[in-house]
Amino acid sequence: MLCTVSFGSYSGFFWLGLGNNILELGHQRIKTDTSRIAEGAHRASSLMSVGKAAALVVTLATILLAMFHKMQCISFLKPDEQLVIESPSSITVVNGPTFTYFAPIINKASKRKALQLDEKSYATVKDTLTGERTVLAGPTLHFMGPYDMHEGTHLKLILTDRQFCRLLDTKSGKQRLVRGPTTVVPAPLETYSDGVEDAIELDEMEYLVATDRLTGAQRIESGPQLLFPGVHDETEDKQRKLALKKNEYAKVVDEANGTIRVVAGPQVLVPAKATERLGSINAAFELLNHQYVKLLDQATGQLRVERGEAIIVPGPNEHGVGGVQDAVNVDDETAVLVMSKQSGQQRLVTEKGLFYPDKYDEILEVRKLVRVAPHEVAIARDNDGAFHFYEGNGAGNGAADAKGTAFFLQPHHELVTMMWSSGTSAKDVADGVVRKVKQVAYKVPVEKIDMRPQYAFFEYTVRTSDNVELVLEGQIFWQVTDVAKMIERTGDPKGDVWYHARSALIQAVSLVTLETFMASFNSIVLKAAAMDEPFYEERGVKLHNLEVVRFEPKDEATASVLQAIIQETTNHINRMQKQKSENEVEKEKMTALIDIEKQRTELITEKTGNEKLLQAADGEAEGTRLAQSTLAFMKQLETSVAGEEARVALLRFFAEQKTAVEHSRRYASNPQLTTVIEGGTTGASAQVKPVPEMRVEM
Repeated sequence: MLCTVSFGSYSGFFWLGLGNNILELGHQRIKTDTSRIAEGAHRASSLMSVGKAAALVVTLATILLAMFHKMQCISFLKPDEQLVIESPSSITVVNGPTFTYFAPIINKASKRKALQLDEKSYATVKDTLTGERTVLAGPTLHFMGPYDMHEGTHLKLILTDRQFCRLLDTKSGKQRLVRGPTTVVPAPLETYSDGVEDAIELDEMEYLVATDRLTGAQRIESGPQLLFPGVHDETEDKQRKLALKKNEYAKVVDEANGTIRVVAGPQVLVPAKATERLGSINAAFELLNHQYVKLLDQATGQLRVERGEAIIVPGPNEHGVGGVQDAVNVDDETAVLVMSKQSGQQRLVTEKGLFYPDKYDEILEVRKLVRVAPHEVAIARDNDGAFHFYEGNGAGNGAADAKGTAFFLQPHHELVTMMWSSGTSAKDVADGVVRKVKQVAYKVPVEKIDMRPQYAFFEYTVRTSDNVELVLEGQIFWQVTDVAKMIERTGDPKGDVWYHARSALIQAVSLVTLETFMASFNSIVLKAAAMDEPFYEERGVKLHNLEVVRFEPKDEATASVLQAIIQETTNHINRMQKQKSENEVEKEKMTALIDIEKQRTELITEKTGNEKLLQAADGEAEGTRLAQSTLAFMKQLETSVAGEEARVALLRFFAEQKTAVEHSRRYASNPQLTTVIEGGTTGASAQVKPVPEMRVEM
């Protein structure tokens, strides 16, 4: 191919002068190149044989091609190359694989690689002549046009089956949405500012509100689903559905018109419209058969009362007043004080059974039966300030009527509680603890007046007329006798009695000396107790007795002297008592001895009588035996001894001999026995006398 030059419409003179200059420059370069070629040919000719003409031709051809290459008139292009030739009037491109040549002086040529894109890429190309942009999607090998400019290569948008992409055409303003799975190549003027977005996964208990930004329409998308929004959709955050149990409910507010509806379980609650908003889950009112609930409609102000057994779901504008409440079981021990908010009047309900208040009723108080013992009086005060007395003994006609009483406080009535002085705290009183406290230290509440005699401990400091200060301890016995007078005159009768008794005792002791007081303090105390009886009577109380159980001087020196006196008196009393005791003991001893001797005399008398009786019995027995023995002896001798006198003499002889033998045996066996010598003589003439009362059985 030959290089051609087109002069176009330019003037011939301009191009002729330009051509001459170019040719002159070309001739100079050719001369230089020719000299180099001649040098090369000379070197080649020295290597070639004279006979090889073909090789010379090839060498000459090579030399010629080198000359053209040195002049940059020929370009060899690979398959992925492109030659861009810029002439004074235009730009052309030559795509490989090929070779081409051009006029190096007039044209300017440059190589560039073809645009190679893989499957994941795309490129944007801009025509610099027209300004038009083109998108090239891979895979491809693209040769750009003469005026094309490669703006950039990008990765395609890869969308999975859970993704989508919104594309905005900046030229037309139109949007399109592409859902996966796919790859997306944006158009030249399309943008995707939000990038690749994930589809919204809604489980079974989720929902959301989708808004079409083009029309403003809203809709509810409920799970389970995989939500791909529309092109113009805008979604709010996911929200949970409400799973309502049987005893639960929820309120649904329509923000479009402000209406409220109540949905009761069991069910799964989803808004019916996009403008509805779900409230919280609330527990319905579960009422047993003894319970009730008041419901107030905030829209109308109406109240209603629902009783059990039931599960109550409030209306759209209702709410429970006071929650679930128990009905009051009215019985013999319980009554209910009720106020009607419609009329403002109070009434006491005593009808037995479960009491359910009306919608206008308010339970002010559950009142228990007030029991009054036979010895007590309860005081109630009405709203006019009048007192009502409830006596435990009824008419008070004696012990037979002392059965006590019981009552319910009427409307606008209240029990009167008095505050009495006490040495014991209110807690101790409630626990039944009695402490021997001698000073007023507390005020305790008293609701029921005890009409029995009562006692109070005291410790008073008094002074005698001789200026000896004493501390008296004792007890005050007093009693409430007239409750009406008491409630009218005083609010603390026990305190009045305690302080007035102290005043009376101080006054009575101040009139006597210590000696007089010690000698007759009982009469002085009794006199003090009897002073100023009208004071107690006008307060409806009575002072029965004032007892002093102990006294001592407050001054230590006086106390020591008094203690010495008391000790001496005590010792004297002890000595007298000891002597008296000894005398009584001696007297008792003598009385006992006399009684013993009397008993001994009686014993001797009785013993003597018994011995006499015994001896008489023994004598009678012995005489009977001797008589029988004698008769038997005499009867046996009748045949051998003729005379009766002879037989008697023989009987006497045998008796004397037997007695003598017995005496001898006794003397021999008992050396302590002595012989009695008749006449006080000794020798052979002495006569031995046997021991009296010795008898020998025959």
